[in-house]
Amino acid sequence: MSMDAKEVKVHVQQLEKAIKEALPPSHLLDLLGRLKKGVVPTEAMLRETKVGMAVGKLRNNVDPAVSNAAKDIVQKWKTEVARLKACKGGAAQQRKQSTVSPTTANASLPSPVKAKKAEPKSAVDPGKRSKLTDGVDYKVTGDKIRDNCLGMMYDGLCIDGDAPADKILKLAQGLEAQVFSNHKNKIDQGYKRRMQTLFLNLKDKKNPNLRARVLSGEISVERLSTMESHEMASDEQKKEDDKIREENLRKAMAAKAVKSYSDQLTCGKCRQKRVSYTQAQTRSADEPMTTFCTCDNCGHFWKFS
Repeated sequence: MSMDAKEVKVHVQQLEKAIKEALPPSHLLDLLGRLKKGVVPTEAMLRETKVGMAVGKLRNNVDPAVSNAAKDIVQKWKTEVARLKACKGGAAQQRKQSTVSPTTANASLPSPVKAKKAEPKSAVDPGKRSKLTDGVDYKVTGDKIRDNCLGMMYDGLCIDGDAPADKILKLAQGLEAQVFSNHKNKIDQGYKRRMQTLFLNLKDKKNPNLRARVLSGEISVERLSTMESHEMASDEQKKEDDKIREENLRKAMAAKAVKSYSDQLTCGKCRQKRVSYTQAQTRSADEPMTTFCTCDNCGHFWKFS
């Protein structure tokens, strides 16, 4: 038996309460089963009751049975709404054709081929874009920490860009879900550190190429989820890092002056003869070398030529 809007809203409230209170998967499956049987998915019904959004949040549920059931329902409703739209459109076109006179029909010219509609771009200033300015619903995982991490991924991907919000949200959802899966579906410190690393690299305004490669599909979310910081760094940063590594290597390999010990040297501070020294040519070659002395007993340092 089909449900009316009031009954659907009641079930939506029960579903949201079950998610909030983390009730067992069996309870969620029971509610989903009733919605699947009772909802007649018209566009007006889905818009009024928001049942599609409520069920859609469960598509990323940690329980495979709940996730699959939610995906199945959403796909079923989408297909049915599309079918109803097509039927209405066909009926409207048929009525329109029936009102056209034969003379008008013969005189009409073929309609031009319409160009493919471009993806809608964001109207917000690219430098100020975020999940809040774009008004996206990122709280879809059923967990506050995961929702916040998903929002971070959206903020990192959308900055300084004009890609459509739905495209960015889809990538952000896929990336968060992949990292969550990589950590065996656990919200541990490793998961949190990984999300923080990804966010810091994606939002870096000096590294727009990383965001562009992710949005274009050149870097998949599966690949991005395991990339190290040096792999995500910009070409400029990589050159700087290489320069630092080479300098550190040069310093590590540089020959160090060898210390010598002598019982002929006496510390002027503690009067002990435990003195080590090194020598270096600090002036012109015809001048004597400078001797640097350190008392191993009290640490007193002096030099002489």
